[in-house]
Amino acid sequence: MAVQSFEFDEVGEWSELKLEILSAYGSAYTKAFAKHSYLKKYYIDGFCGAGVHISKATKNQIEGSPARALRVEPPFDRFYFIDIDGAKTDYLAQTCTGRNDVEIHTGDSVTYLKQLLPTIRYQDYKRALCLLDPYGLHLDWEVMRLAGQSGAVDMFLNFPVMDMNRNAIWHDPSNVPKDGVERMTRFWGDESWREVAYADDPQTDMFGDSGKIKQSNDAIVRGFQKRLQNIAGFQYVPEPMPMRNTRNAVVYYLFFASAKPVAENIIKEIFAKHR
Repeated sequence: MAVQSFEFDEVGEWSELKLEILSAYGSAYTKAFAKHSYLKKYYIDGFCGAGVHISKATKNQIEGSPARALRVEPPFDRFYFIDIDGAKTDYLAQTCTGRNDVEIHTGDSVTYLKQLLPTIRYQDYKRALCLLDPYGLHLDWEVMRLAGQSGAVDMFLNFPVMDMNRNAIWHDPSNVPKDGVERMTRFWGDESWREVAYADDPQTDMFGDSGKIKQSNDAIVRGFQKRLQNIAGFQYVPEPMPMRNTRNAVVYYLFFASAKPVAENIIKEIFAKHR
């Protein structure tokens, strides 16, 4: 079958940094299980792309997260790659020709992950490293909750704060488009994000009505960090890594969440090296 024509995504330095972090943790992750051969180690990439990107800095091709995961040693036992773009999954499938340890799904990642994650059960000696790297507010809280409740999944998450500020968390909350509110609520899991994103204005108008003051990105990030711990059930959620563009603006925060203290220690060292 011929692969559809498409252009590889161009990625900035922050994305290249994220890929380095993922590679470093992936290697440490599988090495940690080397003495426990009875455990099955899975890699799940919820928004995998084609496995190849173009560096904005050099204009050269670089390996994406699927290609890097496939090279991790010791290897994962199975790989799950999901993306809604058929041209990209077709290209990725070509690069995986001959492998019987790869499953590639073309379609809605959220729907597929809601079916896949419940099969990764701690009591069945299954473990997974899951990357959730959507292009914006295109993720459902239920996916994160399933990963956390399993006790068997380590998760990297793109927390798209720039997209949130553009489309959902405005200085005047009354003007936010309905679609932006719905996407934010779906990502957060309920409307409690409003309590985190806004505080009452201590200055009231002449009618006594109190307005709302938009909170900082740090406050929103801290609120979501607590939510991953207290609601999703991840025991260890270290301070996320701010991923900045060339203008030093934060594009998103890279969260890591796990049920194991050793995982937190490893990622803290990796984050510190690249922070």
